[in-house]
Amino acid sequence: MQLNPGGGLLRVVPPAKLDAALKAADEQRAAAEDAAQSAPDDLAGLSAFIRHEFDRMKRHRNKANAGWSERLLHALRVFNGQYDAQKLAEIQKFGGSTVYARIIAMKCRGASSLLRDVYLSPDRPWGIEPPDDPDVPPAIMAAIRDLVASEMGTLMMDQQAIDPSVIRDRTAQLVEAARQAAKKKAGQQAKVAEDKIDELLKEGGFYRALAEFLVDLPLFPFACIKGPVVRIVPTVTWQDGRPVTENRPRLFWNRISPFDIWWTPGASDIEDAAVIERTRLTRAELNDLLDLPGYNSEEIRAVLDEYGRGGISDDWDSTDSERADHESRENPRLNESGLITCLEYTGNVQGRMLIEYGMTTEQIPDPLRDYFVQCWLIGRHIIKVQLAPSPRKRHPYFITSFEKVPGTPVGNGLPDILNDIQEVCNASLRALVNNLSISSGPQVVVNDDRLASNEDGEELYPWKRWHTTTDPMGQSSQAPISFFQPVSNAQELLGVYQKFADMADELSAIPKYLAGSGTTGGAGRTASGLAMLMGNASKILQTVAANIDRDVLEPLLTSLFDMILLTDQSGLLTGQERVRVLGVAVAVQKETQRARQMEFLTATANPLDMQIIGPKGRAAVLRQVASGLGMDGEEIVPSQDQLEAQQRQAQQAADQQGIPGHAGVGGPAADAQASPRAPNTTQDTGPRTRIAGGP
Repeated sequence: MQLNPGGGLLRVVPPAKLDAALKAADEQRAAAEDAAQSAPDDLAGLSAFIRHEFDRMKRHRNKANAGWSERLLHALRVFNGQYDAQKLAEIQKFGGSTVYARIIAMKCRGASSLLRDVYLSPDRPWGIEPPDDPDVPPAIMAAIRDLVASEMGTLMMDQQAIDPSVIRDRTAQLVEAARQAAKKKAGQQAKVAEDKIDELLKEGGFYRALAEFLVDLPLFPFACIKGPVVRIVPTVTWQDGRPVTENRPRLFWNRISPFDIWWTPGASDIEDAAVIERTRLTRAELNDLLDLPGYNSEEIRAVLDEYGRGGISDDWDSTDSERADHESRENPRLNESGLITCLEYTGNVQGRMLIEYGMTTEQIPDPLRDYFVQCWLIGRHIIKVQLAPSPRKRHPYFITSFEKVPGTPVGNGLPDILNDIQEVCNASLRALVNNLSISSGPQVVVNDDRLASNEDGEELYPWKRWHTTTDPMGQSSQAPISFFQPVSNAQELLGVYQKFADMADELSAIPKYLAGSGTTGGAGRTASGLAMLMGNASKILQTVAANIDRDVLEPLLTSLFDMILLTDQSGLLTGQERVRVLGVAVAVQKETQRARQMEFLTATANPLDMQIIGPKGRAAVLRQVASGLGMDGEEIVPSQDQLEAQQRQAQQAADQQGIPGHAGVGGPAADAQASPRAPNTTQDTGPRTRIAGGP
């Protein structure tokens, strides 16, 4: 107990008990709010439906056996190097060290670094493939028919016999030339479209969201990225030295925290699930929504009137309080920032509910049919409802895991894979620190009855003089002060720790040397051997890269293609292109591709191969190599038109000077210079001198 300045008593609660009490209070509050919000009198129609879905999803995620809320909190604890409240209380009760071996955090950083090398390097992890057989435009086909007819007419005027096979062969020849020209044009258009789409991704924050996604992936049971999402944002342009602000639509991508997303409990594939995302808005953001089309301004004003001053945090979950502590944010229970919680629902809703909300029969022709919609709910107010714009009827959330588990969107992260190893390493490190502290110096045994009255037995320093008294019983054989040295088990405990740390390398496939630390034996002692080991370790991460390619990048870019084809009027895409995801290919080939390119350049640097590939082919290879080295290949190597101009200038200069091998003014002199050497001539170029001496 501790005295209260007001006259009462204050109860002192240890931090571990306080955290446990707060967590229990959060769970009770979440359960109470679920029961209150599930009451039929509070909500009706679409609002009640979304609330019911949210409560059902939340209950499933918080289950002890099938849910993953505790796994999310555990991942944050191990990443920050903190024990849970119960474990910390047991350690403090024992009185030992609370040191934490952050092995999982180190492995997560290493895995994120490797994945960033693949997906955030200068080489794009995606591309656009033109169609294999693009359609020849009808105008070109008509021109081919007219040309063939004109040629046949010329032959008929000359009274020449016309063979049908000649007409067929000539038509096939022209069509094939047109097909090759269409392929070349499609390839050029695909490159232009790839640059334009990359610009959209950069402006919309896709690569920033991808970087945050790659941090979440090895840490949590799953990671999520959202997009493309259309937002109306102010854009500033300068006209005659004055800024002009306009509200324009732009595409955006965001990383979604695993704590802020829920989906249908029975879904085995995230594409088939209804999804609810929880966001927190400020009053200013709600004000900006008043002037945007599609939003219900009356409901937004009602939200600002009811919750605009103190905010709202009704959509409570049992993980929120501890999560806020680990993320160094304000506890949402307090909500001193006045944030307003919003639920975004994406899934199927019966048409009858949508008609009751206010949608027209043109939008909802069948009231009994389910429609794929997006709804935004704040408290009991729905501020917007719209039919989902995706023609594939897919929500904009893309989820994958570091280690996938068949039959569920939730997989395993490194905290799940290395949990046992982390526990043993923590126990070994705590025992090591405790043993080092105990055995760091001698233990002292003091017989207090033999100390002088003015002697302090608690002080110990070098060259101290001990004042003692005589044993009144006459038994002075026992020394008043004695010392003994505790046994040090540091080497044995350190060996245990190192052994389990090595096991963590094997289980996680993230060895220490990938992060530039640690020593390796065997092949790892040489540079080439270490490169081989790093290559073998990166091959294991190809499975993770394949998960990202298949579950995130390919469907995300496909959704972007759909959005562009629906809204773009410039003909950026034709709809025949295909998305090419290169994550796994980059992971496999990155270490060897540049070396192979250099070997190809060296192998073809001879006159025979140059006659085959020519300057144009050599320039294409040089551009590719320069781009792979992070240089601007188009700027360094001349373009095809520039090469053709240089060749024409060289040919003209050769014709004027009569250089051998070129037709020009040389005439007989050129032929004489180009003639073979006479048989009786010698190839001796001058007198020879022997280095070693002699004739």
